[in-house]
Amino acid sequence: MVNILYAVLRSLLSCLIPPANLLVIVAVYQLMKKQPGTSYVYILNLATADLLVGVMCITEALDDILDGRFDRSKSFCLVRVALSMTPCIGSILTLLLISLDRYLVVTLPLSYPTLLKKTPIVLSLVVLWMLSFFVGHLPLILPSLQQGNYTGYCGLLYVAKSEYLYVICFGIFAPSLLVLVCLHVSVGSVAYMQHKRLRHARAQTGPLRAHLRHFKALRTVIIVLVGFSLSWGPYLVGGTVQAACSSCNLASPLKDALFLLGETNSLINPLIYTLHSKDIRSHLAKLLRCRRKGRVKPLASNIQTVGSWRGGHPESPSS
Repeated sequence: MVNILYAVLRSLLSCLIPPANLLVIVAVYQLMKKQPGTSYVYILNLATADLLVGVMCITEALDDILDGRFDRSKSFCLVRVALSMTPCIGSILTLLLISLDRYLVVTLPLSYPTLLKKTPIVLSLVVLWMLSFFVGHLPLILPSLQQGNYTGYCGLLYVAKSEYLYVICFGIFAPSLLVLVCLHVSVGSVAYMQHKRLRHARAQTGPLRAHLRHFKALRTVIIVLVGFSLSWGPYLVGGTVQAACSSCNLASPLKDALFLLGETNSLINPLIYTLHSKDIRSHLAKLLRCRRKGRVKPLASNIQTVGSWRGGHPESPSS
């Protein structure tokens, strides 16, 4: 019964994650042609990584339906684990780039448009995917991380040693979560101090409104951070417990329930951007032919997102 439940949940994710992220990719690509901006590039990369997670959910669902017939091969299981972990790591690291992008906007507002040009953006994405590929395929690259007695049940700790789990949890997940929290705390404090200085130094409302849009642009990223914590946090806790407790056996929960919960983050991200980005929501409505009288009413018209920036500068709420 438990295996049937996991098969149903993975099948549901495999039916929802790819279409949701594919729609976001199309909408963001259209926005990039009209409003070039660095933030759109990172959102597009995030949706691409989440799309790949959804594709791997399809293979996992098929494997559950076929009762693990393909898991008998250790090599096939290693490739499956590597292809599952690589886009997950890419999605997590992309959230770091998005948060760093918001940090630079707030702390370096004048030099930001010239700081992040095409070359640094491309270089950051190349490094991101190279690191994701390396960590995701580490058991294939280093045979010493592979389990010697493979039983035919495909899972992270069934085909790879605990050391690989430590690399993922303490080399990727934990540092990413810590850096995300630190960046947002720093951005919040800097934005608050700038707001106080502007309020005391200027009587004009223009700079204040522009600064308030910094807070609004951070809302979506903070919501994404919360979604990331709720999705991958239990997996990180389980990995920490497994690392600290040598007599504990969390291989099955980590492989099934907790990793499945982490994969739902790839469904949460496009939903967040759809609900809180007026631009992306409008383009999605056009794609789905949901406009009424040629105009889309935003759910939260005052919320500006990571993607609501043109050339490194925020758009006005009425644009």
